[in-house]
Amino acid sequence: MRPEELAQWRAADEVFNRWLDLPAGERDAWLQRQALESEVRRRAEQLVAAHQRPRASIDPAGSDLAGCQLGAWTLESELGRGGMAVVYRGWREQGMARQQAAIKILTLGALGATGSDRFHREAAILARLAHPNITTLIDSGVAADGTCWLAMPLVTGNRIDDWCESRALDARAIVRLYLQVCDAVASAHRNLVIHRDIKPSNVLVDSDGQVRLLDFGIGQFTDVESERTSTLWRAVTPGYAAPEQLRGDPPTTAIDVYGLGALLHRLLTGRTPQSDSGTETTRPSLLVRRSGSPYHRHYVPLRNDLDRVLLKALAEEPGQRYATAEAMAEDLRRWLDGQPVLAEKPGVLYRTRKFVARNAVGVAAGVLLLASVAGGVGATLWQAREAQREAENARAQAQRAELVRDFLERVFTSTDPAAGGVPDALELLDEGARRARSGILRTDPLAAADILMLTGGARLALGQYDEGREDLEEAKSLLGNPEAGAFRERSQIESHLSQLSRMRGDGATALRHARAALAFADRAQTDAEDAQTFLAARVNLGMALFAGTPEAAAAEFEQVLAALPAAGLEETEVHLTALDGLSASLSVLEPLDIERIVELAEEQIRLSQLIDGPESGQYANTLADQVPTFSRAGDPERAEALALEAVAIADRAYTRPHHNRAAAHCQLGSYLTWQGRYGEALRYFAIADEINSALAISNLHAEACFRFSGYVHAAQGEHAKALTNLMHSWKILGEHDQHNSASGESSCGVRASVHLRLGDIAAAEKALAECVPDAGTTPQMMLTQAQAELHLVRGRFMDAARLAAGMREERPPEADDRYWMRPWMLSLLLAHRTGDTQSREMLVAGLGDFAATPTLSQCLERPTEVNCLALP
Repeated sequence: MRPEELAQWRAADEVFNRWLDLPAGERDAWLQRQALESEVRRRAEQLVAAHQRPRASIDPAGSDLAGCQLGAWTLESELGRGGMAVVYRGWREQGMARQQAAIKILTLGALGATGSDRFHREAAILARLAHPNITTLIDSGVAADGTCWLAMPLVTGNRIDDWCESRALDARAIVRLYLQVCDAVASAHRNLVIHRDIKPSNVLVDSDGQVRLLDFGIGQFTDVESERTSTLWRAVTPGYAAPEQLRGDPPTTAIDVYGLGALLHRLLTGRTPQSDSGTETTRPSLLVRRSGSPYHRHYVPLRNDLDRVLLKALAEEPGQRYATAEAMAEDLRRWLDGQPVLAEKPGVLYRTRKFVARNAVGVAAGVLLLASVAGGVGATLWQAREAQREAENARAQAQRAELVRDFLERVFTSTDPAAGGVPDALELLDEGARRARSGILRTDPLAAADILMLTGGARLALGQYDEGREDLEEAKSLLGNPEAGAFRERSQIESHLSQLSRMRGDGATALRHARAALAFADRAQTDAEDAQTFLAARVNLGMALFAGTPEAAAAEFEQVLAALPAAGLEETEVHLTALDGLSASLSVLEPLDIERIVELAEEQIRLSQLIDGPESGQYANTLADQVPTFSRAGDPERAEALALEAVAIADRAYTRPHHNRAAAHCQLGSYLTWQGRYGEALRYFAIADEINSALAISNLHAEACFRFSGYVHAAQGEHAKALTNLMHSWKILGEHDQHNSASGESSCGVRASVHLRLGDIAAAEKALAECVPDAGTTPQMMLTQAQAELHLVRGRFMDAARLAAGMREERPPEADDRYWMRPWMLSLLLAHRTGDTQSREMLVAGLGDFAATPTLSQCLERPTEVNCLALP
């Protein structure tokens, strides 16, 4: 979810909570009186609608279900309802007794597309929960019409925050009560269940002071990617949800640790952790230090260690929180017993930095003295160290390999699992990087570098660009010592950083990293005869050269392909990547050798299926890359089949934003655009644009995607969206110094045409002024078309006709293109405006059978600006 959307949902949720507090008869009038931003109002109204009409299949109109039968249960009166469920009082006969229960009917929105199967699995897990502070599951089932229901004990009590406030409990009493919640959550975690929505309304306290935790895991089936946008807003509660939960990351027990911290924060301060700053958690004691605060009685306890407990539980990064709910509870028990809490105090490094800042002169003198002594000792020991170096180096290499192997095994067996009991790839990477930094780094920096290189490269492949860069840069720094050697590893790190720079549109940095990778690979080849590292680095250099000098890139790829047989590297990843690079390079060079390109495309498909696997994201990317090739080769059926297969595989392979998925959707959108199927194209462009924006991808593939989708939005009359995407295209082109390229001229030409359709002549002129073709070159047709349209608007019909005639001569009618129609339609409009029937007859004759093409035929039939300036 984007930050602005999250802010809107938070504001709407606050409005909704205030709406709920009002008497039913006053709510609608109050909501209408509120001065809200349009998006906040729309979301608030969605919350209200979900509350009033939950979408349970058994209850589509919110009707009274009293008397209905679900399993052995008979429904009585309604107890409550919300966007995820409706709850009824129900009963069943148990021998001679009648058992009462709360029957919760889950909505389709709560369950999602695979709800029935997921419901059964989740209910089975919840049925195992047996803890006095957890509202357990009595019964569950699925009705004939697919309605899922749960029967739970009928709990009477007050919300925990109301209970504490009505009794003005002190901090110690609140913590003792709250420890019951921690125990309940810890018990659930031991059963591999994550609550995901710990908040006051889900914690009741009965008349005996016994806590009951409700809604443990039910109705929160939000890990199905296709349903997140429609259910996430009720599956988490702003103010109590962990940062990674709001981002849509896979759930872990760290989410509940954060939720526990947020709940205790609310009980002790009266506020949610982020209610003031929105992004950072303020030290809790500062929120209640004023004597007028109703929670001022908690100021001293908070300041005396509870601050530290809360800040640890509410840490932004999951790895910095308490490892378990039990660990947090243990720290609170230490506080109750008067013992120091274990939440971290400022460490030695922090205190040292402070000491140095206060005593800079004295520290500097001490450092100089220490350096002098160290220099003398170093000179004395140098010869002995040299004698031992060779033996130690061999032993160290073996120890590094064994250490990394054992380390990875511990990561796989110790990571806190996500729901379902199996940690996902990102959890393993997070845990691996954390352990490398916290443990291995102190004992063996080179082994830590190996691990960070592994996690950094994997993060890039999974779309975690910022985290990947951080791991790789740290690994690079650790291997920067000349004594480290490790040329193969250093080459791989530089190659990864080059790839990341290409993704971000920084061509100069990409080339610098690529040349460094090749230099290290050359040394690795000399020392270890590592031909694969050397050839892979040459492929990477070719990729970096492609944006600026495709001729040089093609030569690099050709040389790599020629060297593969001797190195025994045929049918390897190096082989496949070199084919990909060569195909891309030949596609932009003249004259176009389409037969060779098709041959390369077929070989890429074969190798990718062999190496990557038929269900991999990389295979989807390979298929998508071949779509333009078969379109240009006159085989649209094969092109469309490849595009559809690529999208289907990518959607299965990736459940979160990834550049391979964006590429697949963009290629299908581009193909459909080429076919004039704009309505279909927009569906796929929308997904690609969202991913490219979310990941800040700035390569030329993303640029083309934004440019084509901008054209389609303009053709559909969605001018504002068109301009947004075209400006994205223009920005990326600038990063690659491509404003004066054919793509740049096309981008600003379409942008100028959109401005003219909006009646903004000044903006159109400005856009055209930004595109100045090099002297002696022929301007791209989109640019010339916009210039001709500007002449038309100004009434300079002869100038417009002259430019249109030049474009018609350059682009005669053809079946495999659509853009050629624009100057022909402009000429027809000009002939109509000037009453030149002879020119019109000549144009119709020149069009021949193409005159029946839908867009052209409309212009011929009714030569208006709307019809003849349409974007075909």
